[in-house]
Amino acid sequence: MSSRKTYAVVDLETTGTAINGTNRIIQFSCTFVQHKRIVNEFSTLIDPKQPIPPEISQLTNISDKDVKKAPSFEEMAGTIYSLLQNTTFVAHNIAFDYNFLNSELVRVGYPELDLKGIDTVQLAQIVLPTLPSYRLSDVSHFLSLTHEQPHNAASDARTTAALFIKLRERIADFPLTLLEELSLRGRQLELDTVDCFKEAYEQKSKQETKLPADLMSVAGLIIQRPIFSKDTLAPLDYPFELVEKEKLFTGLIDVRLQQVKMMDETFEFFNGSDLVRVIDAPTGAGKTLGYLFPAAYQTGQGKQVVISTATNVLQTQLQENAFSLLKKILPFGCSVVSLKGNYHFIDLARFAQSLKRTQNSHTNLLQMRIMVWLMETKTGDFDELHLTKLQDPLFNEIHHRGVEELDSDNPFYSVDFLRRKKLAEKNADFVLTNHAYLSSHIEELSGPNSLLVVDEAQHLAPMTIKNNRKTLDFDEIKILADSLLVKIRSHESYSFIDLVGSGFITSSEFKHLLQVIRVIDSRVPQLRNDLAATFVGGNASQSEYYEQLLRPKKIRGFIKGHLAEFVTVASAYRKLVQVDRELYKKFMTQSTTLHLSSVQNKLLNDYFTLARSLTKELKNWKLFDLDQLEELFESQIIWLTKSNVKGAHLRIHSGLMETKNFLKNHIYESFQHTLLTGAELSLPEIKNFIPTNLDLPAKTQISQYDSSFDYRKQVAAMVAMDAPDVGVVDQQEYCKYLADTISEICSKVPRQTLILFNSLQTIADVYQLLQQKGLTRTKNVLAQGISGGVEKIKKRFLMDHEHQAILLGTGSFWEGVDLPHDDLELLVVTRLPFQAVDSVINQARYHKAEKLGENPFSTIALPEAVIKLNQGFGRLIRTKTDIGAFVLLDPRILTKKYGVVFEKSFPAGVKLERRKTAELGDNLQNFFKNI
Repeated sequence: MSSRKTYAVVDLETTGTAINGTNRIIQFSCTFVQHKRIVNEFSTLIDPKQPIPPEISQLTNISDKDVKKAPSFEEMAGTIYSLLQNTTFVAHNIAFDYNFLNSELVRVGYPELDLKGIDTVQLAQIVLPTLPSYRLSDVSHFLSLTHEQPHNAASDARTTAALFIKLRERIADFPLTLLEELSLRGRQLELDTVDCFKEAYEQKSKQETKLPADLMSVAGLIIQRPIFSKDTLAPLDYPFELVEKEKLFTGLIDVRLQQVKMMDETFEFFNGSDLVRVIDAPTGAGKTLGYLFPAAYQTGQGKQVVISTATNVLQTQLQENAFSLLKKILPFGCSVVSLKGNYHFIDLARFAQSLKRTQNSHTNLLQMRIMVWLMETKTGDFDELHLTKLQDPLFNEIHHRGVEELDSDNPFYSVDFLRRKKLAEKNADFVLTNHAYLSSHIEELSGPNSLLVVDEAQHLAPMTIKNNRKTLDFDEIKILADSLLVKIRSHESYSFIDLVGSGFITSSEFKHLLQVIRVIDSRVPQLRNDLAATFVGGNASQSEYYEQLLRPKKIRGFIKGHLAEFVTVASAYRKLVQVDRELYKKFMTQSTTLHLSSVQNKLLNDYFTLARSLTKELKNWKLFDLDQLEELFESQIIWLTKSNVKGAHLRIHSGLMETKNFLKNHIYESFQHTLLTGAELSLPEIKNFIPTNLDLPAKTQISQYDSSFDYRKQVAAMVAMDAPDVGVVDQQEYCKYLADTISEICSKVPRQTLILFNSLQTIADVYQLLQQKGLTRTKNVLAQGISGGVEKIKKRFLMDHEHQAILLGTGSFWEGVDLPHDDLELLVVTRLPFQAVDSVINQARYHKAEKLGENPFSTIALPEAVIKLNQGFGRLIRTKTDIGAFVLLDPRILTKKYGVVFEKSFPAGVKLERRKTAELGDNLQNFFKNI
């Protein structure tokens, strides 16, 4: 930070955020920074000469009465203009504060400010790339900065100034080569934000510096130096005696007899002869440590323990929370490796390639964040960045394609994150993964000395079915093939013809590539049209979305009638894969040695992006291999889908209909022992569902453990008996009811609130209505799919300092997400969690049940919904000291015959009280007031 500069850190409170001449400033605050310290402050309320909207008053605590005797902006403009002269303007989201202030100055007759400016939002995004939120309150909390009054301009300006100083201090510690890169790439940042990196670079370049021992430079990128180590295990005996466990647990966890019993029985199972065992432990029973602790003692015997859970979020939660605690408890060390799909990880070589091309401002900012992140990450897992979605084209370009795609001559080969992870996996004591990865990587994970623990086991079957599903999109193949042909033949810019001229490829290689793509481009649409004529006909016009199960005999006959075309496309696909692999190897070699120009780099990167997308789509062409088709139909179904809109894609899907004989034969028998764990796995109301769903071997032992919670004292449970029946009202009316009710409850009961939905679409609709009602301006409302992905909004929810956040979620938020104590106090379930019955898979499952003489509703749909509701309820009470309220906004639990099954499935002591919607807020207020 320049010692001669004065930084004016400004924050405004206004009557609204639109810069259109209608809104006014109600508070102006400025904190002055020199020599890395705050030297002065100025703040004033301003009379806007118009009413302050109620939601703004609630947000800022500034009322019409407060500003009644304050000066107008016309009276303060001269002072403000004078104060800011010869300063660098700094703000948290400078695009708003700087432009709004200039708009107001011009309105009252002053010229616009012409100052240098720095945006602390962008600065924080680059310097602190892994934060889930860059709101001022969240960033300041992360850095332990005092922020006394959020949304008070004086407090905000003071906190932003402290943040600015902290960020500059961190930048000063960056390596010289990184500062140089950031200085070059920062030109597209807001105003003069790049100066922070330039000044640090100029200062550091005057000194002799070397990289810290934990960092290394590889082909221009600064990364964490890899550490290859394994904790050595002493051959310790398992502590069977309670007193031995108490010594290990003291100061870390309480001794719970049910948990101790679970530990001992799990240890005995791992050393016994049974192949499979089920642990049914209620929420809060300490199930995770109940299996991790005894499993750790197996690793000392040379065994590897594979832990699989339902989602990436739960996988991260296990690693960050459960394993951290386990390592503190154990008297010996243990190593854990977390495995996910390739696309979660960065390919360093591809990222380095992306840096050689000009990017738009958004992508450029992402690249700067990633460059800083690479100094910190030990995993290379994109999830650490907490981005809402990896939608930027950059991620499609730089995500990993698998170790087999790596070139050993590449400078990043020895430090590649995925390769390091695979090496670590071989020596790890614990391998942590998710059900989707488990079901598709059995050979990699299993072995004669491998034990398997399936956590959240109730999700294993549906996740296996979902992950086994394959889709082939005929129209997407045509689009990609067309795009590839345009890309390589274009005469408007640099093309593959120019690559031939430069010697990168030969003329015959170019012609061969063209021929292969042309075959795909012409044959696939022909087959698509014939498929549509044969299987769809005029049926698609009957509904918006058309699905049809394809019978084995009919699809087999169609393939035989078009065998030559199917074989030709399959051959072209194999040739394209081979050509693409050879081209990419040549590309990586020449780009590393700087033999390719930026124009050539861009063309080839664009080509590889399209070619990889095309080969990915064609990967499932093997569905039409007659030999494989016979085997496929033994356990799977094939179906066709098409929307009734212009340009709709025709897709063929295949997948498992059920997991009978699949889980046992393909998963359980691949491991020495398999332990299945979960909650509500043996509810008497659904006693026959779990053994069938989990494909359990005959006489599998199910161990049940008691709850330690007193639900009568810890929970208030209510159902809105006058809520609309979702099966009767239309979506618009239903969403309005939800928005009105949520707004009313959350306004009266300002608690940490989780609201569970059945679909992202309903969340989006309700969130929009809550915005219109003004709730999102006065409350921290986080909506899945809008405010971020699961992990990001979960962390933002937990970071809410006032403990009054509202989270609208689905999916992972129904199960396993751990929100103890006051991190969750109010749980609202919008509707009973039945699955959609009209999907082809469910129709096939229900049809099979009917053929067996079963009622598909009572044997499939109802048990699945009961388990899910109980999983959702389990988010509320996680410890003996938790207190919480549960609200169900679905009257079907009272009006339908099956409602009694749901009600009986709640834990003992939970009484579901009937209330009118209008009474819910007051009843909840009374409950929390009297606890």
